[in-house]
Amino acid sequence: MTLTSSYSAVSAPRIAHHRTFAMTPPTHFTVTYAINPWMDPTVPVDTARALAQWEQLCRVYRDLGHTVRLVDPQPGLPDMVYAANGGLVVNGRAIAARFTFPERAAEAGHYADWFTAAGLGEVYRTAGTQEGEGDFLVVGERILAGTGFRTDPATHAEVAAITGLPVITLELCDPRFYHLDTALGVLDQNTIAYYPPAFSEPSRRLLAQLYPDAIIATAADAEVLGLNLVSDGRNVVMTDAAPGLAARLREAGFETIGVDLSELLAGGGGIKCCTLELRPSDPDRPVPHRTEAMMPDLAEPHVAHNYSPLPVTAASAEGAWITDVDGRRYLDCLGAYSAVNFGHRNPEIVAAARAQLDRVTLTSRAFRSDRLEPFCAALAELCGKEMVLPMNTGAEAVESALKVARKWGYDVKGVPDGRAEIIVAGGNFHGRTITIVGFSDDDDARGGFGPFTPGFVRVPYGDAAAVADAITDDTVAVLVEPIQGEAGIIVPPDDYLPAVRALCTDNRVLMIADEIQSGLGRTGTTFACEHWGVVPDVYTLGKALGGGILPVSAVVADTEVLGVLHPGQHGSTFGGNPLAAAVGHTVVRMLADGTWQARAASLGTRLHTRLADLVGPDVLQVRGKGLWAGIDIDPALGTGKQICLALADAGVLAKDTHGSTLRLAPPLVITPDEIDWMVDRFAAVLRGRH
Repeated sequence: MTLTSSYSAVSAPRIAHHRTFAMTPPTHFTVTYAINPWMDPTVPVDTARALAQWEQLCRVYRDLGHTVRLVDPQPGLPDMVYAANGGLVVNGRAIAARFTFPERAAEAGHYADWFTAAGLGEVYRTAGTQEGEGDFLVVGERILAGTGFRTDPATHAEVAAITGLPVITLELCDPRFYHLDTALGVLDQNTIAYYPPAFSEPSRRLLAQLYPDAIIATAADAEVLGLNLVSDGRNVVMTDAAPGLAARLREAGFETIGVDLSELLAGGGGIKCCTLELRPSDPDRPVPHRTEAMMPDLAEPHVAHNYSPLPVTAASAEGAWITDVDGRRYLDCLGAYSAVNFGHRNPEIVAAARAQLDRVTLTSRAFRSDRLEPFCAALAELCGKEMVLPMNTGAEAVESALKVARKWGYDVKGVPDGRAEIIVAGGNFHGRTITIVGFSDDDDARGGFGPFTPGFVRVPYGDAAAVADAITDDTVAVLVEPIQGEAGIIVPPDDYLPAVRALCTDNRVLMIADEIQSGLGRTGTTFACEHWGVVPDVYTLGKALGGGILPVSAVVADTEVLGVLHPGQHGSTFGGNPLAAAVGHTVVRMLADGTWQARAASLGTRLHTRLADLVGPDVLQVRGKGLWAGIDIDPALGTGKQICLALADAGVLAKDTHGSTLRLAPPLVITPDEIDWMVDRFAAVLRGRH
């Protein structure tokens, strides 16, 4: 069986994000004055060649799937081609430039007018001089700002106030690198490349502290404006004259695209100088831009809005990685709520499904299939029980267990008809059927769906004394999650489950363990109950039992319990179908030797060790077992949804639950290096919220 993902952290994928750029054709480009060391009016300029090179740059962006919006060039303003100097657009707020030299001063008004016409709303202006993205580079959720030659450092505070982002001042000291974007290139939200000699000593120390993993450019790279580059997070568009820097970028996992922009170098500009990024407004996730196809309401207009998904549209997946429709890769740290424990498209499970597809997939239970009994026998053995009731979804398994418990109560325990009671826990999540939401205490789940099924008594989770107080002669079962998932990966006190087990035994009550999310290897054991040495009377299983291929669920118990069902009293057309049985049997075989459970335990130790290091002002608490973690974030940093959106931008998929709590449940194929990669990005996202 395959236990490793397709990727390792060393080759952790660089995530490409869609960008929108404003660019101005060099129709009037020439060099008639000198305002930087690169300009020499005595050297003729080939405007036609400059235009051809610029058009090639536009084609590269569009071929990568980015949007290019054109600004009309103006006669007498030859440097308008360097659109990045025209302003800064962050979170939909446009700040027009205020140029240092009179030769370029008129450009500011033209760019301001274009911002307005482009629908960017109010255009902000600073009191001091600043030359847009030439000296203001957005890196994740901070702005690096240059000064020394063009931009007044006082404007750094103005830009911070307008954008709401922290601005870090960097001092340039070499006149050849008169703008920050000539000496520093932004590669993704956490990574930069830069040329240290272009900066003052204090700024060098600051950059080394902020970006210890930065790519360092050589003099040969910098002197051809190799750092004046544009990156979408994976693809780096740069001059073709810096092969050394390009090689180092490729070693770091980026893909480089060289463009000849040599004619425009005569004006002191390169790739980035010609490219002004437009970052739109979005209250939940400031960057990067998402295409309309990625927005929930527009992406799925015919789908009922009972979910609020992250704006990521999956196109393919393998191992622990998902690739979206735009080719961006994400580390899946949700694992479909534990349904993908064995990784996306696990080859062993896929092979079993394909083989069964060529034989028979559905018979109903009107007659037998040759796959059902072997599957049920193997699953019963794994659980240490005698009998299996196969179903499809987790909610079906829980509903079935509740029916069985009532029937057992009447037929075996002797509870008077119509009086059976089942004890449930506060904060529970067992599905979304009418009966199940009826005993939930989640107002969103319950609201507007009553009246509800009677016969349930809810007591606080983790409180065995409350369970004891609630038990009566009519109690037939206690339904409990060994670890509560939807509530935020809530791990109970160590004495809780053993006490519940003893109470059930002493009072002849069935203990039903909902192991739909926590079971089948997720927590480092086959079942989460094992952490406390507890064996329930009934297991409900699902999610991972289908191997990430199709819904497979089951109720597993001894014959005394499941034997109360007789023909006609319960059923499912698809429950236990041959395809489901083939897949489920494969999952059971994979779990039989304990390899997956041991892997989850070992990797879980690494995950929780790394997460524990983050506990402090930003991370209030980390809970869980194995490869399952609940993380409480300081609400001042944002809601759980906002943090998950920022994580998605960083290439990590996670899911929020109540308030500012995140939950992680990566596929068990995740590698140690991928765990480190994920936690590092999580830490960077938290830092960026300040």
